[in-house]
Amino acid sequence: MNEPDEGGRRMPPLGAGRRAAGLALLGWLDDPRAPQLCRVSGGPGAGKSHLLAWLVLGGITGAAPSGQRIHGVLPAAGFGLRAAVWSLGRQLGVVAHRPADLLAALARDDRRTVICVAELDEAAEPGRLVTELLNPMLALPHVRLVVEASTGGPAAGAFVLGAAAAQPAVLELDDPQWTDRERFDAWCLRAGADPAGYPLPGQALGVAAAAPADAAELIGRVPRAADGVRDLRAVDEDLLSELWSSAARAGDLGPMPADPLLYVRARPAAVTAATEGRDDVLARAWAAAGPALIDEDDPAVRAAVLRTRLLGVDDAAAAALAGAGGAWSGRWARWRESGPGAPGPEVTALTAGLRSQLLAAGPSGTVRTFDAATGRRIGSVVLPEPRPLRGLAMTAGGSVVLLDVWGASELIPPAEPGSGLEPYALNEAIFAMGAEADGELTAVAAIGRLPKTAPAFGDASGLVHWYEAGEVISEQLHRGPVTALAGVALGGGGLSDPDVPLLVSGGLDGAVRLWGPDSDPMAEPLDRRGSPVTAVAVGATAAGPLVATAWADGLVGLRRPGAGGEEYQLRLGSEIRSMALIGTLLVLAMPDGMAAVDVHGRAAAGRHWEGGAGTL
Repeated sequence: MNEPDEGGRRMPPLGAGRRAAGLALLGWLDDPRAPQLCRVSGGPGAGKSHLLAWLVLGGITGAAPSGQRIHGVLPAAGFGLRAAVWSLGRQLGVVAHRPADLLAALARDDRRTVICVAELDEAAEPGRLVTELLNPMLALPHVRLVVEASTGGPAAGAFVLGAAAAQPAVLELDDPQWTDRERFDAWCLRAGADPAGYPLPGQALGVAAAAPADAAELIGRVPRAADGVRDLRAVDEDLLSELWSSAARAGDLGPMPADPLLYVRARPAAVTAATEGRDDVLARAWAAAGPALIDEDDPAVRAAVLRTRLLGVDDAAAAALAGAGGAWSGRWARWRESGPGAPGPEVTALTAGLRSQLLAAGPSGTVRTFDAATGRRIGSVVLPEPRPLRGLAMTAGGSVVLLDVWGASELIPPAEPGSGLEPYALNEAIFAMGAEADGELTAVAAIGRLPKTAPAFGDASGLVHWYEAGEVISEQLHRGPVTALAGVALGGGGLSDPDVPLLVSGGLDGAVRLWGPDSDPMAEPLDRRGSPVTAVAVGATAAGPLVATAWADGLVGLRRPGAGGEEYQLRLGSEIRSMALIGTLLVLAMPDGMAAVDVHGRAAAGRHWEGGAGTL
């Protein structure tokens, strides 16, 4: 079946006479009256996985009609509940640690969402996956599921359909009606298969289901070190992943949970399923970083993420993961469980202060100061009336500008006035920009190297405001609210040339825009994704300005404007609420703490990481 549909899309070939089955699946997708659940069933060798792979391949492309679009794919074999939530959350654009996080995000967006779950019977806990995740999804009328689960298997009976859901559509591939005999025979002739296997392609090919490897056999494949002890660090990813899964089935993980290298060198789904329910330091760090790890193929990146999550929590475990290289590495972190001096369970706003200090606001509005280089807590900013903040900035003269969650601004003057605009002039500028705003103020940023300038503001209509020479200059940069704003002073062309301001804004529209208030903004966004921007930061480096952008799905992108599109990315497993960039030190504020990473750039990305006995 490789004929183009009405939209001109060409579906991939579907062999073994399964055209009728393929058309049935496409018809279920296209029919708005069809049941929310379609279950693909059949015995071993029925071709269930092959049929779903065909559907996904044709449904995830941009050319797929809206009625046949697949939005999320879960290859459930070996997956536990936690890994399933992480993986689907990442695909659907949300940082989800628990089923409730994912379900809440799905409930907020009532657009049609189709999720394909393959090999559900082979999941680590099929019944739990259905009961705690898939059944609640079916309670949302705009969600559809197509799942591979055999009648009588461990998953099919766990589906409970409420009043809002009809009986599922069931595609039993053992039934000959779904396999054209003539096409099947022709396929067998081409493939060298036995037509007597009709209607099951796997049986015709003589493919038998592989049994899980015996634990003793797996251990026997682990090489011995010079002292005769089995060296788990010396095995490849496939074998190590099998060892994690086998140990989990046996209920005895042995020495693996105590070695962070064995976490990052195995496939994340296997580690996650094996450690779900554990409450030791490594398991908690892995769980916190999980949404960033679950679909990460590079062991060196997994090591960098897990190491950052261990900084300040278990320094010995973090040290074991040092040297991963790559585009970035963690320098310090203050997580929820880091102990005395931690910023608290949530950081809502962050900004760079004077003399390499950081200002971090908590959910109650308390503002603490930290040393940017080490993360050491220095003190607090005395506020007359703390309240929840969405933004804060510090001017060159040391004044702190607060922006609360209702859009109201407040100026906190320094105990000892510094250079720059004095508080009265700053208040006048802030009032003028507030008066020009179309809707409430939503973002604020100050540029420290320009002492005679006031902070810039963004508003709910997409305008960014700049105050200069007694006038407000406003520019429409976004469709919808400005969600993040940052600024930097760029050096002029010579010793006598003045520094010039550069503003970077992010919006609910997912776009990142650059604007120098003395000129027109760039015609095209610096970056754009289908997810709201949650934070931006910009810094001046020897190689030119560096822009960091965080989106609501937890992705942080770093880009040098005008450097041929040079870009690299990182995730830490949490949504990023705010950021500050000091040279090449990027500090990230998250609901569960804050972390600082050194940004090395692409030049370091090609290095190998010597992780234990093997090279990643």
